[in-house]
Amino acid sequence: LPPSLAETGAFSDLAGMTPNPGIIPYSLVVPFWSDGALKQRWFSIPDVNQTIGFSVNEPWRFPDGATWIKHFEIEMVKGDPASRRRLETRFIIKNPDGVFGMTYRWNREQTNAKLVAEEGLDETLEIMENGTIRNQVWHYPSRSECLSCHSKIAGGSLGFRTAQLNREYDYGGVSANQLSALAGAGYFSDTMPEPTNLPKLVSPNDLSHSLSKRVRSYLAVNCAHCHVPGGSAVGFWDAQWSTPVFEKGLINGSLFNSGFDSDRRVVVPNDLENSEL
Repeated sequence: LPPSLAETGAFSDLAGMTPNPGIIPYSLVVPFWSDGALKQRWFSIPDVNQTIGFSVNEPWRFPDGATWIKHFEIEMVKGDPASRRRLETRFIIKNPDGVFGMTYRWNREQTNAKLVAEEGLDETLEIMENGTIRNQVWHYPSRSECLSCHSKIAGGSLGFRTAQLNREYDYGGVSANQLSALAGAGYFSDTMPEPTNLPKLVSPNDLSHSLSKRVRSYLAVNCAHCHVPGGSAVGFWDAQWSTPVFEKGLINGSLFNSGFDSDRRVVVPNDLENSEL
């Protein structure tokens, strides 16, 4: 593996995080929870003759060598954009066995990032918030940890799918729906329906949508890669966006381990005490 981010060849200019040609930025409708971090994302298909297999609800099908890059920064003074510090830049790469992951930790000078050891790393950050310094432990994942979420059943890439990419994006002054842009550029091997006819997640903070839809979106983003039939989570409920609410095993859903308390469920309406979730 390349020992530094500069040596990966992903970026032509690390100072401005300018990607090389063929490495394309994208954005999600609902970003994953990341402990206060701010993120940028890119993807790449290694050969212009390769394509992506499109699906409405299931994970897309990617050629070997497909790569996703996610860059993390955090405000060292909450609410002050000028205090942003680069933390890490992660890679997920498709191979014949599924995917593999690696991450690069940025140096203090913010000029380059070094490959994190296979076992991962913890770093304590001093964050100023409301006039008080608090310690926050930032975890750089081990390579095996990447695979606990980026599993085969989750499709390898977690956010790069229909309901998450069905939004407008500014491509250097030209705004377009990301799905339409990908289809127009020839990325898909399958015909794609009009984006208005496709599923779309909603922000948990968007009060113009129902509480149910916002909760379903949040759970689909943060839980469905494990809480899915055949997934790695120990539990019976299904967080997938495409699964109807009352088929999720969520409301009064049985627990894998209730601690010998028959009143406990995944979610018991109006009863926080007995709601495991």
